[in-house]
Amino acid sequence: MNTPIADFLEDYEKKGMLRLHMPGHNGEAPHDITEIAGADSLYETDSSRGIIAHSEAIAAKLFGAERTCYSAGGSTLAIQAALAILRAQGCKTIAAGRCSHRSLVSSAALLGLEVKWLYPKEYPSADVDCSKEALSGADALFLTNIDYYGGTCRASDPGIPVVVDNAHGSYLKFVSKAGFGSEYLHPMEFGFPVISAESAHKTLPALTGAAYLHFSKGADFSRAKEMTALFGSTSPSYLVMESLDKVNGRLLSDPDSVNRACASVAGLKQRLTALGFTLKISDPLRVTINARAWGWSGTEFAAFLRAHGAECEMADENYVVLLFSAITSPDDCQRAEVSLELIPRRTAKPLAEYPVIHPKQETSIREAVFAKQHSVSVDEANGKVCGGIQVSCPPGIPIVMPGERIDSEAVEALKLYGVKSVEILD
Repeated sequence: MNTPIADFLEDYEKKGMLRLHMPGHNGEAPHDITEIAGADSLYETDSSRGIIAHSEAIAAKLFGAERTCYSAGGSTLAIQAALAILRAQGCKTIAAGRCSHRSLVSSAALLGLEVKWLYPKEYPSADVDCSKEALSGADALFLTNIDYYGGTCRASDPGIPVVVDNAHGSYLKFVSKAGFGSEYLHPMEFGFPVISAESAHKTLPALTGAAYLHFSKGADFSRAKEMTALFGSTSPSYLVMESLDKVNGRLLSDPDSVNRACASVAGLKQRLTALGFTLKISDPLRVTINARAWGWSGTEFAAFLRAHGAECEMADENYVVLLFSAITSPDDCQRAEVSLELIPRRTAKPLAEYPVIHPKQETSIREAVFAKQHSVSVDEANGKVCGGIQVSCPPGIPIVMPGERIDSEAVEALKLYGVKSVEILD
């Protein structure tokens, strides 16, 4: 039985029970239940050893993890729990790439963590220096495995605890290294202890909010359930957990499906390159197009695609990101190609430059987030101390961090990302 949660829910639906329990729709969504008898409980499953524990164990074996916990609150909840585990172990300062997701920043505020920022050579990029010299003074490392544009960051064993934001790369465990190279690895393949937060819903056929929290060999998972319960809803969605359960079943029954999808996307990349499109190097299920090389801004390019029946994952001034999934078919890629071929080529434009800014930290992230603050326009914020997490999503990367002074360079960077107002300290 590879899908214990789904099997239980299907059996419960067939019984036609009178539902004198939550949720209030009384079974109109028949698999959306609460913690009834036999349904287990997400945060207590370590002791109950029920269907959720069974499903998590299947996932752990599937991904090569020592322990896997489910999250119905996405990678954000998984990251919060992972960092809370490190905080409980005495971690006070975590090194992280400047282009980390906002969930790192919110976790630092909630947990009182100091962040040592590792700056990329270009913005936005996950690729940062993770040498022991760069990590000096840090108690742990927060690593982004795949950024929104498909870039990656590789590191050797830093000798300190590592949390990986692998939100975009859950599928990598099933990608053939012989067929698609070894530049992109799944965190369970890193070869040193890591805790990995993975949004199954981004690239695997799972519902929004479905995520895994994997612990590799050597990573302490003794307080995993306690820390996920600290941040997670006491009513985690059984529909979301069922979707994780079904992903496990699909991958076990057809493990090569991911490679077929990657092959379809690889073929599309080859054809687009032959047509003259300039593509940024990216992971196997992503196509990142340099729109300006085609004479368009990324947002204009995306709007054209939308008008012709294709919605992209994200776009900025320079790039358009097309995100495919582990169940992408050759027909999906063919439709994408047809839409892209409709876009007229114009005179190429130079890439808009996003500066790598180094604002001065005036107060801690936690102090700034919980201080009195008010909203002003970006221009009015020049010289003030940032209070909120100023970010456009996607990609969900803060431009200026809470507690940092907003200078003229930061103002221009905020404008480039379309941020119109910011929270500043009173």
